[in-house]
Amino acid sequence: MPLFPSIVALATLIPHLLAARADKAPVLDGKLDDPVWQKATPSDGFTQKAPVDGKAPGDRTVVRILYDDDNVYVGIDCPQSSEVTARLTRRDRQVEADTVAVVFDTRSDGKSAFEFAVNAAGVLTDGLHFNDTEFNQDWDENWEAAAAIRPGGWSAELRIPLRALRFPALPVQSWGLQVKRYVSARQELDEWAHIPRDAAGEVSHYGKLDNLVGLRAKSPLELRPFAVGSVRHHDPQASTLARGFQPGFSAGLDLKWHISQALTLDATFLPDFGQVEADQVILNLTNYELYYPEKRPFFLEGAETFSTPLQLLYTRRIGRAPPAPALVTDKPIGERLVHDPTPSTIYGAAKLVGDLGGHWSVGELVAITARQTVEAQSSNGARVNRLAEPLTSYEVIRLKRELGDHAHVGLMLTAVNHPESSFDYPLLPGAGPGGRTAELCPSGDLLAPGARCFHDAYLAGVDARWRSPSGEYVLNGQVVATLIHDGPTRALLDGTRIKSGDADAAVSLHAAKEGGKHVVAAADYDGFGRRVDYNDVGFMARQNLHRFHTNVEYRNLEPSGPSLETHVALDFAERDNLAFSNQSRSYAINNYTRFKNFWALWAELHYRPAHFDDREMGDGAGLQRAGLFGGEVWLGSDSRRRLSAELWTQTHFLQNGGFGFQGDSRISVKVLPQWDLDLLPSWVYARGEPRYFATQGSAYLFGRQRAQSLSLTLRSTYTFTPRLTLQAYMQAIVESEHFDDYSFAPARGAGSEVRLADLRPVARSGIGQNPDFEAGTINASLVLRWEYHLGSTLFFVYTHTQNTSITPAFQDGAGYDFALVKPRAAEDALLLKLSYWWG
Repeated sequence: MPLFPSIVALATLIPHLLAARADKAPVLDGKLDDPVWQKATPSDGFTQKAPVDGKAPGDRTVVRILYDDDNVYVGIDCPQSSEVTARLTRRDRQVEADTVAVVFDTRSDGKSAFEFAVNAAGVLTDGLHFNDTEFNQDWDENWEAAAAIRPGGWSAELRIPLRALRFPALPVQSWGLQVKRYVSARQELDEWAHIPRDAAGEVSHYGKLDNLVGLRAKSPLELRPFAVGSVRHHDPQASTLARGFQPGFSAGLDLKWHISQALTLDATFLPDFGQVEADQVILNLTNYELYYPEKRPFFLEGAETFSTPLQLLYTRRIGRAPPAPALVTDKPIGERLVHDPTPSTIYGAAKLVGDLGGHWSVGELVAITARQTVEAQSSNGARVNRLAEPLTSYEVIRLKRELGDHAHVGLMLTAVNHPESSFDYPLLPGAGPGGRTAELCPSGDLLAPGARCFHDAYLAGVDARWRSPSGEYVLNGQVVATLIHDGPTRALLDGTRIKSGDADAAVSLHAAKEGGKHVVAAADYDGFGRRVDYNDVGFMARQNLHRFHTNVEYRNLEPSGPSLETHVALDFAERDNLAFSNQSRSYAINNYTRFKNFWALWAELHYRPAHFDDREMGDGAGLQRAGLFGGEVWLGSDSRRRLSAELWTQTHFLQNGGFGFQGDSRISVKVLPQWDLDLLPSWVYARGEPRYFATQGSAYLFGRQRAQSLSLTLRSTYTFTPRLTLQAYMQAIVESEHFDDYSFAPARGAGSEVRLADLRPVARSGIGQNPDFEAGTINASLVLRWEYHLGSTLFFVYTHTQNTSITPAFQDGAGYDFALVKPRAAEDALLLKLSYWWG
């Protein structure tokens, strides 16, 4: 007997399925009773992956695949001994229901694939696999499916247009294929091409769909024109003067052009995203920018193409609402805002994504946003437009070269430009150096007339990735360089000043063992130069940093005692600035267990010793932060039940006597099969830690902070049909911050350190300003979505927004003020958006 199996023997280990050409398209009703299905080869070779890996499935599953000149048809028959769980919800929303999915690796590269899924109620979801193991569930295409429930099981039919797939122009093709079935009642996942849970890789393990003959792409052009009508109502607020009704109308166009079967251009002109849900408001107790996920469909499509180790593309920058510009507040002018800045109009955006041949792929994004101005009213009642942000162009280019089957190298280039006019800004006589006239920039900088108030930003980066032939080991890394050109000098929170012409670099390295029966591990290093800056179109929490993180995990993926699987991990992380002043250090041990009753528990204990924060005072001086001991707990109940819940808490005990607590929870109620309700309460409470709030004269001022917030978010979806849904969203949050036990330390600037032992008491009478605040916010929306024709939608949207912030008296102590979320000054809007898809 030979020591190694032959190549032929290895090939037989990969499941194969023959596709059959259909002489007549089946009727899409989910029933699989059309005679044409008898021409297709059936396959029932499924293996259970969860909850018991490698076991025979609880029920038989049979898959058949047909194709014709326009579509691929998938029929999946699901006999079922347990009750079928069929739940209606809006498209692309994951719910607990019986589901089948088919995945096509149409390029046969073992790295990328298109996934199409439908549940037993006929609800569609889709997504895109890339880099073998990564998945983008925001990818969307226009395709159809139907499901039919019968005694003893259910079945589904999927019709997937060839225009939605990317395949080579070959006379006979063989695609990678995976078919998955999820049985809710048993939390069972079955796979046609079984991938053991301890194996690394995903797409690289798929089986094969053979005998695809004479495939040709059609419909090279898709158009979706749309029109939007709206009316908004503003109540005057303390910071703005706008009031009354404001009607609006706009129209635009979405376009998709399949330049070739491997290369696609997506474009949008004057897009409107008024139907997108508002961001959740969060009390931010750090001095770092909060990260918000992208929700706009155009920017979600193709996001995986621009994915690199460092996040060089953060599309939330494009079309954002800029900060309110500085106004001429001196008498006699005394300007006030009429309304806050709104999101900048996107004149147009385009994305080119696909393969160039010769193992090269490309991604290119170009977007142009309009000048953004706001109205200001002077003390005599006259109104003038003040520029908040000029016309802006964004360019991103991504090139990638595959190196065999297991590696690639990539190039990323970005540019952000702000064309400006010398007449954009108000002139202030006598405000400049030596009493000269100065222009007032939106940032508040005073510059010589004609100088630029905004900078241009450029980036170039190279990245590489390697995965071992077994998929078990992964290495990747990236090096980038940035350049800032023009604009005033900017002061960053760590004391760094970035001026025109400054360039710097950043590097990221990652190594991981992702496969194996019991032990997996990862190690990461990120280094950021002092003046590196790609935040104009990317997301970078800070520069001037060394960051190291390592994690080693022992796992048992087989049922044992009460558990289905367990994971125990040791975790270490450290951050230091380039002067090697420690910014944080963390030691942690955690455990994740999933139980046989389908509950799950994750718990962690961690210790973080004292360290310095060089961003706290905003000039580069470091404030000592007390060490802490704490823990986190996450508990999730059985998601199959009518009532299910999740709870996450984090508790910290500070070495200086302070205390911190955060908690988030989710309570999900399946009121009806077509109606679900999620309640998401959250809490934040922190007290006892000295925090900086002002510089007064030559001293930093501190106070022991007590910060707290209480938030309740509601999400509800009622689904009339898979194409007609009503969604409701509401968040109410009250928050406050109070300081007492005031202290001071001499202000010595960048590079100095302020230890907690250095703080000296100061009387409240010596405090020039009250740092306390109280705030309340309500965001609410109601969205009716009707897909009245494949790819064509009607949205009816109502939104309500109110934000109120006050500074209480010193003696009030800044607590919860629920009156701030009572009806008060707000902005309300009604929007009607109609689109029609042609393709």
